[in-house]
Amino acid sequence: ALPMPGKYEILFILEKDGEKTEKVISYEVEKPQGVASINGEWITNGDVDFYRFINYLQLAINRETDQKRYTGDQLKEALAYWDSQEKLVEDQNQLLTQIIRLRSMAMLAEEKGHSATDVEVETEIDKVRAQYDQFESANAMINEYGAEKFWETEKQQYQLIVLSQKVQKDMIEKVKKENPEMSQQEINFQAQKQYEELLVSQVNSLKIVIL
Repeated sequence: ALPMPGKYEILFILEKDGEKTEKVISYEVEKPQGVASINGEWITNGDVDFYRFINYLQLAINRETDQKRYTGDQLKEALAYWDSQEKLVEDQNQLLTQIIRLRSMAMLAEEKGHSATDVEVETEIDKVRAQYDQFESANAMINEYGAEKFWETEKQQYQLIVLSQKVQKDMIEKVKKENPEMSQQEINFQAQKQYEELLVSQVNSLKIVIL
């Protein structure tokens, strides 16, 4: 474990049958390309920043929704709650958890033979675009961030989301097949439970390094 990036010379002293041999090798520790990695694939600072922005975007939508819904003390209470959630948005471990969850399940979906087509991704993007268009605060934030940059990155995220949705669908079909008399609500509950168990298993199977 070397303390920092840079070039090192490492001296080995080998001894056998009373004879010693010295060997010097050069070794370079490269600067990490991100804040964590999954099976060697980096999670960059830019990835974390985007997730932080998405979380702030959702907070802005929630605030705007409650401003239309409540007045007086109810509004103050609602806004105070959303203000308190900003601590979670700034928690890098929380953001990394979100990224790791999504990427892990997307990897599992690909292992199962699933893929995310352009049409499927665009359909989901259209849905979220329509949602954001309903909120002035969201549009203002996206424009300030850079609309083209935002939607390009969002498209990359939704490729992963579509893949994870297919694993969720697999779980629902599995539970439905095993329990044909079960209500849809109970099927969804059991499927979500199995999805979370599968997620834990998948994460444990991956080499995840957090710096």
